[in-house]
Amino acid sequence: MPERTISFDLIPDAIVTADFNGIIRQVNRQLTAMFGYEENELIGQPIEVLLPERVRERHIGHRAAIHSRPTIRPMGASLELHGRRKDGSEFPVDIMLSSLDDGRVLALVRDTTTAKNMRARLTQLAYFDSLTGLPNRPALYRALDEFFKAHRDGAASQMSIALFDLDGFKEVNDAMGHSTGDALLKEVAVRWLAVTGKGPRLFRLGGDEFILLVPGCGDPGRIGDVVGTMLQELETPFDIADTTAFISACAGIAIAPADGADTEELIGNVDMALYKAKAIGRGQYAFFLNALRADVQARRDLDTKLRRAHSHGEFELYFQPQVRLADRKIVGAEALLRWNQGRSLVGPGAFIEMLAASPISTSVGSWILRTACETAASWRRHGGDSPRVAVNLFPSQYYDPSFVAEVEQVLADTGLAPESLELEITENIALGENTAAIEPLRKLLDRGVHIALDDFGTGYASLSFLTRMPLTGIKIDQQFVRGLPDDPKMVSIVRSLIAMAHNLGLTVVAEGVETMQQMQFLLAENCDEAQGFLFAKPLSAAIFAALMKSRPRHGTAAATA
Repeated sequence: MPERTISFDLIPDAIVTADFNGIIRQVNRQLTAMFGYEENELIGQPIEVLLPERVRERHIGHRAAIHSRPTIRPMGASLELHGRRKDGSEFPVDIMLSSLDDGRVLALVRDTTTAKNMRARLTQLAYFDSLTGLPNRPALYRALDEFFKAHRDGAASQMSIALFDLDGFKEVNDAMGHSTGDALLKEVAVRWLAVTGKGPRLFRLGGDEFILLVPGCGDPGRIGDVVGTMLQELETPFDIADTTAFISACAGIAIAPADGADTEELIGNVDMALYKAKAIGRGQYAFFLNALRADVQARRDLDTKLRRAHSHGEFELYFQPQVRLADRKIVGAEALLRWNQGRSLVGPGAFIEMLAASPISTSVGSWILRTACETAASWRRHGGDSPRVAVNLFPSQYYDPSFVAEVEQVLADTGLAPESLELEITENIALGENTAAIEPLRKLLDRGVHIALDDFGTGYASLSFLTRMPLTGIKIDQQFVRGLPDDPKMVSIVRSLIAMAHNLGLTVVAEGVETMQQMQFLLAENCDEAQGFLFAKPLSAAIFAALMKSRPRHGTAAATA
């Protein structure tokens, strides 16, 4: 049968026809443009000229099968195919085949590069974190579901999983801005990918949470070593955006399937292990144990009760006098939180750590600040002395961008003079030592607010830290005072701390003073102030006000243990 010439140039798709022997008989302009040939370069050539060399032999066999069983293959029904341009470059194509009456086969060809790129982009968006490029939460759940399916089918043995939570990231993010926080997260991912190597898979769940999967690993020692190395990588400070950021991390570890029979149970149990690690302290990791369930549930119950206590007004402030040792006059009062449970008054040791980590810490801290300032202002309005009131800050308050404005507003609302307020921070709150982190304190100090470093000597700050921080004083932790005056080591430490602070122009307050011998030693060493049971226990606001009125405005006051 003679070949018929059909015009295909008006058809928008690329078209080629070939005879029984696979020889190209007709092409349209769209096809020559797609493959980079002139029409006369293709007519009479084997159809395989349009295919990559590696598949040409296989295609010859397929071509013979198509001629022996002429059927229509629609678009999208084929496996992924590739075309080969004249310059040798390859590109993905979709092909629809049809048989013509004269025995020729017609192929309609579409370049699927754009569609393929779009699918890849959609996959990237669906399963990869846009910031770090790591697989995301949906990718993690897919990987875990695949593991448990393979395990049920007998094709997988064990797998270790570690959940990481960065310590200090929120503070960096709040103090230095989200762009710096994003850069920090990317750098964390880079460091961890460098030390985990091939095999383990690192995921970012969102925020500052990451997960590591180590397929085929059921050895606690091995996964412990890997996690320990990753935590150590964070010990080196991060230099980002012309500033230095200090962070650490905690990690919970579980081993599947022993610690979880499915994805949800495994994730829940490794989260419990992380909860335990965070309770131990920064830079720690913990393995999941069945006993953790009760412990974690108890902590979660406590968090729920603390939220209810705050909303129901169950928190109260007590005040412990701070005494000037030279004449034992009350010059300050530290505001201390108590939880009134009706029949009992619970001290902060039972809940303050949990409260500091709770989302309500900023709100509770704001309540403490305002209540303490209102109380101190009322002492003056009722004719008593107005000692400086000291307020401990939660980390979440310190890194709140609106904190300085909040303090200024509270002082304005209560009428309390700035010099009558002292804010106490721990070493670890401001350990970053970067300008952005200490700027809130500097602004408040410039306005006359006192700034004290609490529990000095128990954190990680170097002595040079004191020269960079905007401070008016330090508080020597009671663990050093407890050994005075008989423990030579404690004597040397306290003596050095007092001398160093005075050389820097800082006031020194000794905490936990309980005996006359301790007080006499501190007085002899020129310690400025002290607080502790020797002078008074923490008192309610009313009793503290009465105590102030009962004392002479000047002179020595008797101790009230």
